[in-house]
Amino acid sequence: MNSQKRAWRAIHLLAATLVAITLAFLAGCSSIKNDGAAKRDTAAPRSAANLISPHLPFGNPSEAGRTANNRLVLRRQFAASWNASKQIPNWVAWRLVASDIGDTERSQFYADKEIDTPSPKDYTGSGYDRGHLCPSKDRSDTPENNKAVFTMLNIFPQIGDNNRGPWEKAERFERELAMAGREVYVIAGGVGSKTSFNSIDVPEFTWKVIVALERGKSWPDGQEKGQVFAVIMSNNDEDIEQDDRWQEYQANVPEIEKKTGYRFFRNAPIIESIAKTAGRF
Repeated sequence: MNSQKRAWRAIHLLAATLVAITLAFLAGCSSIKNDGAAKRDTAAPRSAANLISPHLPFGNPSEAGRTANNRLVLRRQFAASWNASKQIPNWVAWRLVASDIGDTERSQFYADKEIDTPSPKDYTGSGYDRGHLCPSKDRSDTPENNKAVFTMLNIFPQIGDNNRGPWEKAERFERELAMAGREVYVIAGGVGSKTSFNSIDVPEFTWKVIVALERGKSWPDGQEKGQVFAVIMSNNDEDIEQDDRWQEYQANVPEIEKKTGYRFFRNAPIIESIAKTAGRF
């Protein structure tokens, strides 16, 4: 009888041991799965963190870095490449959504506190406007954001008929896209050299590339139904009129890339494909 009890006790012990081993194994599998999920969750932020700026999701077009004539400058309101020899930006890039647009009053121009830029007075009597790349109205939600785009880091010389004509109309078009619920990315600059004043280079042409993602979607979603627009405008009085439509100066992105030597969509093949086939608006 005692031997029978000992046998039953051994069977129960063996069964309990098998149950414990099975539960431990299942818990281990669950732990492995959870660890995998944690790795994926942390991988996404690292990928997002690889963007050098929220204003440059498509990549750094000139591979700007620390060199004097292609110096990368990152601000909360925009990203830029500064050219110390020309004393103007090579390009400025910014993200634009409806909430960036408000009723803040325009700020005053000022020499940048980080970069050795011209002073606003250097433009006085030159015959050229202090032309914004990232426009004042695109950062009119708060006084702080508006002031940020009045640094001379964001300014280049434009003739009045360019700056106050089709260029300004293209700026309005960008904001219309944003107000319609589109997430918009813009990069703009000058190319060529026609003259200079006070060591400030005057570009021969001004150019701009506009990307509007699908309505209601943010990067990286909304690419497949995104749109790309591009313009290149003369910075010579005899070639442009203030009442010209911005659409008269539409170009294609490869044309601007050829003139500038930049590549705008090195990290965004879908947008790059759209840009190559985009027609006129």
